[in-house]
Amino acid sequence: MIARLRGLPLVWQTLMLLIASVAIAQAVGILVLIISPPPRPDFNRMGDITAALTGGEHVPARERRGHARDRGDRERELSVHRETAPPGPRPRMVSDPAFVRALAERLHVGDANVRLFFEPDRPGYRLFGARGRKPVYTRDDGEQIFFTPVVAGVRSGDGWTVAETAPPPLILPWQRRTILWFGLSILLILPLAWMFARALTRPIRNLADAADQLGTDPTAAPLAEEEGPAELRVTARALNRMQGRLSDYVGERTAMIGAIAHDLRTPLARIAFRIEGASDPVREKVLADVEQMRAMLAATIGFVRNTDTSGPRVPVDLAALLVALAEQESDIGREVAPGVIQPAMVLGDPLALERLFQNLIDNGIAYGGRVTVAVRAEQGAAIVAISDEGPGMDEALLKRAFQPFVRGEPSRNRDTGGIGLGLTIARAIAENHGGTLALANRTGGGLEATLRLPLSA
Repeated sequence: MIARLRGLPLVWQTLMLLIASVAIAQAVGILVLIISPPPRPDFNRMGDITAALTGGEHVPARERRGHARDRGDRERELSVHRETAPPGPRPRMVSDPAFVRALAERLHVGDANVRLFFEPDRPGYRLFGARGRKPVYTRDDGEQIFFTPVVAGVRSGDGWTVAETAPPPLILPWQRRTILWFGLSILLILPLAWMFARALTRPIRNLADAADQLGTDPTAAPLAEEEGPAELRVTARALNRMQGRLSDYVGERTAMIGAIAHDLRTPLARIAFRIEGASDPVREKVLADVEQMRAMLAATIGFVRNTDTSGPRVPVDLAALLVALAEQESDIGREVAPGVIQPAMVLGDPLALERLFQNLIDNGIAYGGRVTVAVRAEQGAAIVAISDEGPGMDEALLKRAFQPFVRGEPSRNRDTGGIGLGLTIARAIAENHGGTLALANRTGGGLEATLRLPLSA
């Protein structure tokens, strides 16, 4: 069932996630509404204010909370204290002579001995549709109910007895329940969204990795066409078809180049045979040109063979391989020394990698005399540096050095340079292993070739 859902198009998977998220949020909201009491405004009765000012018998709100909840009441606490001067209004508070007179009658004093202030309608009420609602409500029995904070005072003796409500809290209880509603909804939806994102991004990430491997290794296995949403399966099939067409195209062109290079050796042999009867100066020059063409054809055939075929990929210890090459070169009298050698394992063709390093060492010996090899592991990649102590290379030539038949030494004399395919073959091998190869002039002289290959798991 889960596999079938993962195979649905992305639009349906996204729609199902949205429907599930809305359903969970609504379920949490309904649950909170069922469990929690509905929001009601706090209030104070005129009788409560009278009792607080006279010190008469009245039950505080906290003590009759259970009974008040049964009636749906939410009464504010009234704090009573003594002051020498009559109380004044808080900011935004107003007074009404009718209510002052009603409080004075309850206290059996004159209107001048009573103060009563209350806030007008609060914006919070208007926000929820109670626009125009009065802050004071008078019941049928004449009891006034104040829904906003109040300050009341009565003259007693040489001072004033003041009863007032505390300022309302920043977050009201019903607002806390709403915040709890949103928090619970998010907590319940997050795992679902995380699972959906994981299930959606896994095939996309696999497709991206496989496509990247396809771009660096033409012999990579085809992409899996039965994984992920329908859109990704269509993309995988399209990439596999593209890989097949590109492979056929490259194979045909490579085979054609190899066939041409192979067939050209026969007419060259006939030219060399027929020139034997010519004079010595002419014969020597022609034979030299024939040998150079034979060398170029041999290099071309070797290039085609090395870029067209690839051996099995196995773990390769680059440190051991480079140390072995340096020792072999030293045994035949070539100045190749190991530098900083750190352990680095990659997955590749050992013979192809050995030829890559050999080509770079040969170039360094040919142009620099002395070569240093080094390897280190850095950020998931093996970095191999092969540097020489020669004159370096012109910056304009560095950009074209990997093109076929481009030589660091401009003459065509094979004693001072090769055919111009060594770096081309080296870069092709590096790219077939998912790596990169770059050249740069060293500070203080010399050229350095830097190879980056992905480390094996």
